[in-house]
Amino acid sequence: MKNIMKSIGYEVLHSKMLVRLYILFVALMVLTTMLNTDSSGVSAMLAGNDGTSYEFPMLIVAIIVGVICGSDFNDKVANYEILSGHSRKTVFFARALMAVCISSVLATVLCFVPIIVGSAIFGWGNKLVFSDLIIRNLLLIFPFARLTAFLVVVTFIVKNPYVIMASGFVIMLGGGILGDLVGDGKNCFISIYNMKYLCSYEGWNTYNLDPVKGVVEYYAYNSTVTSSLVLGTVFASIIMIIFYLFMGYALFRRDELN
Repeated sequence: MKNIMKSIGYEVLHSKMLVRLYILFVALMVLTTMLNTDSSGVSAMLAGNDGTSYEFPMLIVAIIVGVICGSDFNDKVANYEILSGHSRKTVFFARALMAVCISSVLATVLCFVPIIVGSAIFGWGNKLVFSDLIIRNLLLIFPFARLTAFLVVVTFIVKNPYVIMASGFVIMLGGGILGDLVGDGKNCFISIYNMKYLCSYEGWNTYNLDPVKGVVEYYAYNSTVTSSLVLGTVFASIIMIIFYLFMGYALFRRDELN
């Protein structure tokens, strides 16, 4: 398993396509931050736009899964590894675990781009507590890992990397619609809802009368990281990751690999 994982790591690090795409996504996150942030600071922008942190990273997750797991079905790499003496369990879990680790880490790093760029250019502001937001962003690694594990299973069903990559657009654009249909925005067992839960803040507003400006509205947000949020995110993710990976292995173990 170690040799296969090293090989995958080498391929990812030396993949010009992935490197260029990742740089493109960093640039998109920077552009999004600059277009949506004003003098109120980046904390105000993040409080009012909860999808800024996690929507683009979901797409990079799908692309990485498609490359690491889906490309095997095109070039028959898994067949060669099995014929060279590796067990199906080794082949599957080496690729699945590398996909989960690499994609979740890279996606989480992307989530910090708005914080870094926005703070440097516009300042932090006073709408959210900085340490709370850092903790929430770090917790995003768990739903990203869960989403990756789910896409790994789908990959071994459809056996097409391009379908998986395209599914990233569907997940990114359809997450909000799905939330409206189901209506449970704080469900930690669904990765997209969990991301939204981590990036959403309870807020309230009041107003005051100014002799010059007229009605002036004030907004306040609560970014406190509760124990239920942390435990729900961590345990739900671990349970679902284990479930997805063993489901994927059950499919791969019985696959004829034509």
